[in-house]
Amino acid sequence: MLLLIVLAVMGVGLALALVAWLATRGPSEAEIFRRFDALEGFTITERHAHEGTGIAADEARGRVAVIGKGLDKRPPVLLAARDLTAWRYQAKDQHFEMTLKTRRFPQPLVVSFRKRATADEWLKIFRNIVEER
Repeated sequence: MLLLIVLAVMGVGLALALVAWLATRGPSEAEIFRRFDALEGFTITERHAHEGTGIAADEARGRVAVIGKGLDKRPPVLLAARDLTAWRYQAKDQHFEMTLKTRRFPQPLVVSFRKRATADEWLKIFRNIVEER
């Protein structure tokens, strides 16, 4: 009987740990892409999602939409070329984090990438958006 109680308590503990882990992961890739697709007047030319963060570009209009770390419950942040002040990435725990500084937000927006090549591609996209405007 005691063993059954211990197993039940452990099962409840594991279930709570799983729920907490799922809550901290952020939205799924499909959910992030769905939010980007729902933006009116925003034609996606490139998009990316990783670890609950995401970014999409509308290169024709010179805008980007961002779902950064800690902003997973909010709609995507829309930024025009003039809003972007700095962007860079760094390696962190076997993946890459890009930090976007903007005029509209005091805290930097952070987007995660699996590969360096993908982060490099987004650096080029930002440069093209800002140079064309």
